[in-house]
Amino acid sequence: MKNQLSESRIIITGASSGIGRALAVELAKEGARLLVTARRTENLEALVQEVRTRFQTKIEMVSGDIACPETCCRVVQAAVERFGGIDILINNAGVGATLLVAQTSPEIADRLFQVNFFGTLNMIRLAVPELKKSGQEQHPAKKCRPMIVNLSSIVGVRGTPHYGVYGAAKGAVIVLSDALRAELAADGIDVLTVSPGTTSSEFFDVLLENRSMPGFPAHRVKTPERVAREIVTAMKRRKHRIIPHAESGILNILVRCCPGFVDWFMSKFA
Repeated sequence: MKNQLSESRIIITGASSGIGRALAVELAKEGARLLVTARRTENLEALVQEVRTRFQTKIEMVSGDIACPETCCRVVQAAVERFGGIDILINNAGVGATLLVAQTSPEIADRLFQVNFFGTLNMIRLAVPELKKSGQEQHPAKKCRPMIVNLSSIVGVRGTPHYGVYGAAKGAVIVLSDALRAELAADGIDVLTVSPGTTSSEFFDVLLENRSMPGFPAHRVKTPERVAREIVTAMKRRKHRIIPHAESGILNILVRCCPGFVDWFMSKFA
């Protein structure tokens, strides 16, 4: 059964820019009801204003740092109070850093895991009871299965030099998603893992630290809007995993088939 996203109740974290913002617009086109959250209040307000102007759907916002458990509680509570429940949770919030593993301070490592992994974990832990209730709702108009969408990264699929600790946090998201998919199958909750490659967003403008950068070969960069459209399509088709970039998909195949070659290749950029 395909998911129909119209009228579904969706939380999107990290919605102030990039893929998160593009997802909010794309899902508003589908008629979904949105609760968006991020740290930058002004950006969220601009997003809310745009959606309310362009689309006939409901959107609410909660500003705050997703690495803070209190923010996670406020977001979930707001979705339940304003929409009556949650059908889909999209964990998009993230932050990056480019530096060698041996250069990574405890403070940077902690922040990378607090935002990219523990923020995701806390949102899931709080949202799952509501998602289970959504799965138990039975009425003819409901055509959307409950779902969790976790944004990882291609560097979480395969560790790369200069992204070691960031990739470790994103890799943890993939492992968490695989476990969740099995644990929640009996409750009818789908889990989609998204591992994008390089995207033309603010990612490199807001790095926690930028001390080094690998000189990878030239490759295509996708827009957040293009990635968002692929994610929404995957949500409708109830996919389990997607890698929205062709080059990243090739890397994923090589990792499985020729791991020694990938190790040698990556060492050239360290």
